[in-house]
Amino acid sequence: MDEVASNLGISKKTLYIHFDNKQDLIHHCFQRHNQMFEEMINNSFSQPHNAIDELFAIDESVSLMMKKTNPYLLGELKRYYPNTWNLLEELKQKVLFNIMKNNLISGIQQELYRSELDVDIITKFVISRTDTLVNDEIFPLTVYNFKDLLKENRIYHIRGIATPKGIKYLEKKINEL
Repeated sequence: MDEVASNLGISKKTLYIHFDNKQDLIHHCFQRHNQMFEEMINNSFSQPHNAIDELFAIDESVSLMMKKTNPYLLGELKRYYPNTWNLLEELKQKVLFNIMKNNLISGIQQELYRSELDVDIITKFVISRTDTLVNDEIFPLTVYNFKDLLKENRIYHIRGIATPKGIKYLEKKINEL
């Protein structure tokens, strides 16, 4: 808390007026982080796109957010601040789940994704693969570029769920990247 107060140019006493302790400060920071993440994802939808464009826009937003995040932060957060870690899990389970589920429904309606997909199962696959991408033991960010991981994951995902029309659009999109 001394270092935080010093970097903010305020006294430690002033910091404690707003936050009970270090854990409270971190918890509030991640609440704000989650709000910013939700806003960024929602802004991804501000331009008219089809379902495939939406996925690439989401990936761009996530890449920007992860670029600003220390790769070791998530591991430390999970280890030392489980209540705050639960905020991230909640964001993933509620917000990301709904976004991916709605994307699948839209893609099916747009005839870009196969109509026989089990939306609930595929959404859970997407969420679990996202967990894998941020697992430092599997994909250490000192070795892998997170933006490349997202791109490969997204292409892999779309090829598995797309109709011929969707694959044709995906190929066009890949050529534009």
